[in-house]
Amino acid sequence: MLSRDFVTQLWDRIRTSLWFVPGVMAVGAIMLAATIPWIDDAAPDALASLPLVYSSGPAGARAVLSTIATSMITIAGVVFSMTIVSLQLASSQFGPRLLRTFLRDRVNQVVLGTFIATFLYCVLVMPRVDGMTDSVHVPHLAITLAIALALLGLGMLVYFIDHVAQSIHADAVVASVANELDRTIDSLYPEAVGTAPPPAVTPPDPPAAGHPVAATSSGYLRFIDGDALLRLATDGDLVIHLATIVGRYVVDGAVLATIDGASVAPATVDAVRDACVLGSHRSALQDVSFPFEQLAEMAVRALSAGINDPTTAIHCVDRIGSGLARLVARDLPSSVRIAPDGAARLVAPRVTLADVLRASVDPIARNAGAQFVVWMRLLAVLALVRTRARRTDDRETIDLHVSRVLKMTEAAFDDPEDRRRLAAAAARP
Repeated sequence: MLSRDFVTQLWDRIRTSLWFVPGVMAVGAIMLAATIPWIDDAAPDALASLPLVYSSGPAGARAVLSTIATSMITIAGVVFSMTIVSLQLASSQFGPRLLRTFLRDRVNQVVLGTFIATFLYCVLVMPRVDGMTDSVHVPHLAITLAIALALLGLGMLVYFIDHVAQSIHADAVVASVANELDRTIDSLYPEAVGTAPPPAVTPPDPPAAGHPVAATSSGYLRFIDGDALLRLATDGDLVIHLATIVGRYVVDGAVLATIDGASVAPATVDAVRDACVLGSHRSALQDVSFPFEQLAEMAVRALSAGINDPTTAIHCVDRIGSGLARLVARDLPSSVRIAPDGAARLVAPRVTLADVLRASVDPIARNAGAQFVVWMRLLAVLALVRTRARRTDDRETIDLHVSRVLKMTEAAFDDPEDRRRLAAAAARP
């Protein structure tokens, strides 16, 4: 039986692909091309007499289908070209890691699928038009549907042009990444793999002579099937200690996990390895740091000398602050997961607030230079996040980063008034 985590990972891969939705729509076009002419055959005269139903002869029907098919495949090529151009522009301006945001755009997938499906439908219906022999047969309803699909395609083309112009706008890209960040935080905190232990429970130490599970390839740790690991540990009376967090790069031969148990079969080692999915790129599915790093990357590019766009950097800082405020208000999952039998079965390192701050705030602070407004907003955001923090450790971590950022500003600003305003922004409730 497929686990919930595996299905979630599979769905994430499908929705970030450019082929799935057009493929489904193409299958739908094939089914329509097989069904609609059958309805025409059942009541040809009654359908031909209905208003707005195509009623001309076979020559006109073939001309209509041929024209629609030719125009749709041509427009599909134009749409594909526009998509590639927008991807190139996004890669150069916002960073290559943001390409997945555009690939998962449902509008692009539906528009491309509309043109491909209409072309395929017209091609398949065309042989059903018979006017070369003594019998004349025109599938009136099928031709009418082809015309309706062509009109829909024209409307989709106009909408697609407007959508492309809007989607490559900096604010829209920032908002898209921020929305993904919010969804990731909502999904991961709290993490629903087993149950957390009581606060008094001490996490078990890694075994001194456990059974290591080594990676057989190199790549980023994209996904961990926690349900499968918890079930595997419970069935085998084992304790599994994961060695790294999702998002880290794993070298071939590195230890992914260590299994603590009296007897560990080779099949169990393989099952643990299969539950840790590696890939050539990172994903936000279980990696909360990834959207933060994307926003930080956009801010750093906006602050570069070639772009010099502090407004976009400020928008990224605002979105980072929103994500941090949401994160510090959540219950962070324990590093230990308890199985239904009441025993600690899974121990995993977790991402801390300090890790997130280093991934999001530090790169912007190191590249803000003399952009006073960016420094002001960065310190104000950290001050706001501190007021939302529920845990004393989080507030101390934020205070430490505020002190570091203020120390960085000393090298950029000598004016006492500037320093006073920066300190006031950091202390603002």
